Amino acid sequence: MNISADVRNMIITMLAEGSPVWYVAGMVNMRSHDVYTIGHAAGYPDKTKLRRAVWAAQNRVPQAA
Repeated sequence: MNISADVRNMIITMLAEGSPVWYVAGMVNMRSHDVYTIGHAAGYPDKTKLRRAVWAAQNRVPQAA
C-alpha cells in the first residue's frame, strides 16, 4: 500500500478525533482494513497514542516506542 504522508496523517487525525474506521475509510476512499492497519500502527484504538502520533507528526518529533 503506497499512500502519501498527508493521507496517513489525515487518517490518524480522524481516528484520534473519534471517527469510526468505516467512516474514515469512506472519506479517504480506502478499504476499512487498510485504514485500521494504518491506525493500529499509530496506536489505534488508544486515542491518547493517536493524539501523540498526530502531535509528533505536526511537530516533527521522533516517536518513542
